[in-house]
Order: sequence, then C-alpha cells, then structure tokens
Amino acid sequence: MTQNTTQTMIFKDFFGKKILVDFNAGQVSSDGGLLLLRQTETRLKLIDRVSAVLHDRRNPAYIKHGLKQLLSQRVYQIAAGSEDANDCTTLKEDPILKIACESNGPLASQPTMCRFENAPGRATLYRMAHVLVDVFIDSYQRPPASIIWDIDDTDDPTHGSQQLSLFNAYHDGYCYQPLHIYEGQSGKLITTILRPGRRPSGREVVSILKRLIPKLRKAWPKVGIILRGDAHFSSPAICDFCEVNNIKYVLGYSSYPPLVKPE
Repeated sequence: MTQNTTQTMIFKDFFGKKILVDFNAGQVSSDGGLLLLRQTETRLKLIDRVSAVLHDRRNPAYIKHGLKQLLSQRVYQIAAGSEDANDCTTLKEDPILKIACESNGPLASQPTMCRFENAPGRATLYRMAHVLVDVFIDSYQRPPASIIWDIDDTDDPTHGSQQLSLFNAYHDGYCYQPLHIYEGQSGKLITTILRPGRRPSGREVVSILKRLIPKLRKAWPKVGIILRGDAHFSSPAICDFCEVNNIKYVLGYSSYPPLVKPE
C-alpha cells in the first residue's frame, strides 16, 4: 500500500539558515516532453484527421470523453512509454497529459479506453490508413520528382491472448508483424498496417501497394516510384505488379530456399 507522510525533515543549518525538507509536493509529472509533441501535432493535425474518420456509436447521454480526446490520450500515453491501457486509470489525473489532451477534468479510465480501442472495424481501419497517406502527400509543397517506397515488417510482441497474435519462429515469440512503408529519401511515414504475427505473402503486399498507387498517382501523375525491400519481399507477385505499374524495384535475393513457398 502507498504510505504518505507529512513529516518535515530538518537538516543542519547552512550559514545560519535553516534547511527544511517535506513531502507535500502538489501534482507533478515526468512527461514534460508531451508538450513539445503536442506542438508538433498542432501543425500536423494528424489526430484531428484520424478522429474525423471514426464513428461514435455511443449514446450521447453517457459520453464524457469525445473520440478526439480518447485518441489523443492513447497516442500521448504510448509516446510517453505507457502503452498499456491499464495505465489510463493511473494517469488520468496526470497534469501534463491533461494539458496535451486539452482536458480540464479527469481523462478516460482503462475500461473506457478498452472499449474505444476495440470499436473500429475493418472499414474504419482502412480509412485510418488512408489518412496516413493523405498526411504524407500534404507534407510536400510541390510534387516530388521521385519517391522511394522502403517497405519492411517489424515484430510487435504480445503478452496475452490477443486476436491474430501468432508464434513467430524468427522472432522466437508471440507477436503481431505490422508492415511499414516509409519514403526512403525523407524518412516520412507513408502508411503502416497492423497484421498477424507472420511474414506477409507476395499477394498480401500487392493488395496494399495497389491501393497506394492510384492515390499517389492521382496527386502526383509524373512521380517516379522505386520499391525497396528485403529478400522476403522478392516474390513473383510483387515483381509482376511493379512491372505492370511502371515501378522500379530493388529487392534482396536470398541464396537459401525460402521457408514459405513463393506465390
């Protein structure tokens, strides 16, 4: 149990001045960097744009926290290293987090955040991925002459019975394996897709790329595109897609037999 004390500690006088120490500090926070992140978000407006594609199916009579505030709380908590929804109950009165979320009252607790995270369906997730691409396009004042698609997947370890959490032999644990696409020259995020914990097949990657092509070519009709990836992205389906859509590609090639039969 937490034990609080108001006892004052008295130290030896220092040049005739008394030194007193007590433990009655007000609310404090160790997450001051969130204020800088909030200024960045003010310019990007990423949270505003993502929250705009979410649908609130809750009864308005029982709503205390809007979707934008819930999304802001989740994003800033993860950025501060408190990625568990359980942390919401502990941090809902954190003064810096409340400022970042523009809230005068307590933030959402764990049950509310859990319902919020599980509410979006496939269509909503698809719209959220499109928002990331829109933010990437809007970050350029003039159409670039060329862009590089740096594509790769990473392991996101899971610690429970989450849906689509699979054992991955390469990473030696249960995980998700989200797929990320960055622009190789600027380092900007193009989009990211949360996936099960297994290596993506060629067809799966193509299903993502074929949704990016129309959006980027509509915004920048003359842009040149280069796809760059590791050896496990070197599949006939991806190479054929690049050839048909006038995409240059630089893919690794493995000398050993693949673990999964290429498509």
